[in-house]
Amino acid sequence: MVRPMFIVLVLVALSGTAVAEPELAWRAPTSCPSAAALRKRVERRLRGPIDPAIYGIDIEVVRDGSQFVANIDARAVTVANAVRELRSRYCDALADGVAVILARLSTEVVTARTEPEPEPEPDPIFEPVTAGFVDDARLPGENIERRIERWGMPMPTPRPQRTWGGGLRFVGLSGIGALPGVNLGGEVGGYVRRENHFAELAVAHWAPQRTSLQGTAPAGIDVTLEVVTARGGWGPETVPLRAWGTVEIGSMSGEGMSVLDARTGSGQWAAVGGGFGVAWPMSPYARLVGSIELMIPVGRTRFTLDSGTELWRPTSAAARSALGLEVGFR
Repeated sequence: MVRPMFIVLVLVALSGTAVAEPELAWRAPTSCPSAAALRKRVERRLRGPIDPAIYGIDIEVVRDGSQFVANIDARAVTVANAVRELRSRYCDALADGVAVILARLSTEVVTARTEPEPEPEPDPIFEPVTAGFVDDARLPGENIERRIERWGMPMPTPRPQRTWGGGLRFVGLSGIGALPGVNLGGEVGGYVRRENHFAELAVAHWAPQRTSLQGTAPAGIDVTLEVVTARGGWGPETVPLRAWGTVEIGSMSGEGMSVLDARTGSGQWAAVGGGFGVAWPMSPYARLVGSIELMIPVGRTRFTLDSGTELWRPTSAAARSALGLEVGFR
């Protein structure tokens, strides 16, 4: 009988050991809830079992006058392992507060274990670059644009210049020298550009200008000028500046006016010269243009009376300015 009884006792002991559940490190006065009761309160809030790491937390409850004080030492369970302190007049309420903290710590441990650690970001590469000087010897075969791209900063892509361009130009004219007084007119032209060079053909009409005969007013002569102009020069797409040489031919006509009769006459106009101007972009297809030209007449038409008295002829140089609109591809 002794041997069977011994076997039964050993089995009972082993089964008791197998079903025993771990308890929290909870040290409290006997009037407080037990460690098993605290564990059940934590599991009720978690709606599941406590993470095993929580059993490494140490909780000690002591009486301080009329209050109970709980010191919760999380140790190395979480990063925020500072000692927490709770106070309450009732130990049962104090146990509820401790259960809330343990449930939160258990959730943090599970979350930290399941979330992957973020990969460390590579250290940025910084290289000093002095304005106006690039030390290409340190990185052979690599220029400053390549370095900036390697740092992660995109470089703007320059728009390539078109090989060909063309369009129309509409301008108002103002000048002196070709006609009496200050001259006003208008010009319409078309141009074509290849790379940095352009050619233009235009027609212009100048408004009649009167010159009076001395001592016989209101007698005088009205002079009109119409020309065809060819220009060729430098005018890239990427900058607003341009310069050119000019050749133009046309006709001058004059109508003599007096109190007794009217006489008409005409002659040829030919001149060479040059100019420069700007073309400020207002849109990809429109520009505000302005220019100044100086022209030298080749042979000057003279307007005379029957008696041979000269009434008018152009000066030895004529200057003009233009302002208007240009449309088309540069």
